[in-house]
Amino acid sequence: MALGLTGLMLASATPASAQSIDDYQAIIDAYLAERGEAEGITGVSVYISLGDPGPGIELFAGTTGRDGATPITGDTLFQIGSNTKAFTSALILALEAEGRLDIDQTVGDWLPDYPAWGDVTIRRLLNMTSGIPNYSESPEWMRAAAEDPDRHFTPEGLIALAYPSPTVDLPPNDGYFYSNTNYLLAGLIAERAGGVPYGEALRQRFFLPTHLSDTFYQPMAYPQPVTDRMARGYFEDPACSFYVPDCEETQLAGLLGQDVSRADVSWAGAAGGIVSSPRDLARWIRAVFAGRVLAPAQMEALLSSVSVETGEPIDDVSADDPAGFSLGFARRFREELGPFWFYQGETLGYRSVFIYSPETDVVVTGATNSHPFAEDNQFVPMMARLYALATQ
Repeated sequence: MALGLTGLMLASATPASAQSIDDYQAIIDAYLAERGEAEGITGVSVYISLGDPGPGIELFAGTTGRDGATPITGDTLFQIGSNTKAFTSALILALEAEGRLDIDQTVGDWLPDYPAWGDVTIRRLLNMTSGIPNYSESPEWMRAAAEDPDRHFTPEGLIALAYPSPTVDLPPNDGYFYSNTNYLLAGLIAERAGGVPYGEALRQRFFLPTHLSDTFYQPMAYPQPVTDRMARGYFEDPACSFYVPDCEETQLAGLLGQDVSRADVSWAGAAGGIVSSPRDLARWIRAVFAGRVLAPAQMEALLSSVSVETGEPIDDVSADDPAGFSLGFARRFREELGPFWFYQGETLGYRSVFIYSPETDVVVTGATNSHPFAEDNQFVPMMARLYALATQ
């Protein structure tokens, strides 16, 4: 059960031009009608940004929950999952620009309580080449989350589920390995370097300056004014833990079919805990790539990629090496499109996607309200169809 990055298949694209809103709407209506039951979703929200600062198109289909009482609107919120990682990387890099840290410093420099990982640099945390195990795939975390969805986790408690000890023996990995533990460590480093709690730093540095009025972070269960605006989120993934691939029943079996939208989201933290809307996610992507968030040197670092295949730095993705990961974004290459940026963030009840290429100057963002089995997930292909239409 992977809670993070998944694949993307794109149709061919040409420079952007506005299409009929009915054409866009037909794509999401068809997706909801065809995939609603299979993926356990009840609604979809999409934002298509055709330029900076505009225009933009908002699209909605379905309702916020299985009672069918409330339609999805532009004010509906979703957990954006690992799209949070770009915020964490940007926070680290903003602190570097102020001289408070250097991304080639190590975990040992900032978090000496983890000597087994002491030589791992911050850069390797952010580009997923640390080899550190993934706490959110540990059977212990999965069982705890299923037994008590309202349980509050601290970052330190979650990291302990991956840190080698007499009771923890998760295998380390070589090269590129996607691990949410990396970003919890990065969040702790940001707090120590900046002297401000992670959530408050996000608010001061990013949410307010980039006008993300529908974007929130809490290190615990979200308050009612936020959850009342959220779509219900349903867990529908029967997959086993990465570390126990041959289990007879998923360790999260107790959550199957359940609405997890009101559960404590502290388990995701700096790796995936932000709640937002597709409209705000598009605004954030625009701000980052327009250079309104980071200084040029840190922006260059943010977008520097390693190969997902080898874990080694690459100048860019290519036909021969088509999958890369930067400091918080995925980079991909398709023959008909060339290189582009994207992410699919997932939590236990949500998926949130962006697709962007500077060459087309189109950002497509979207969210829906379930976490299905990976083989059932057709949300990214649907988003790709919207992107292809917007760039015809």
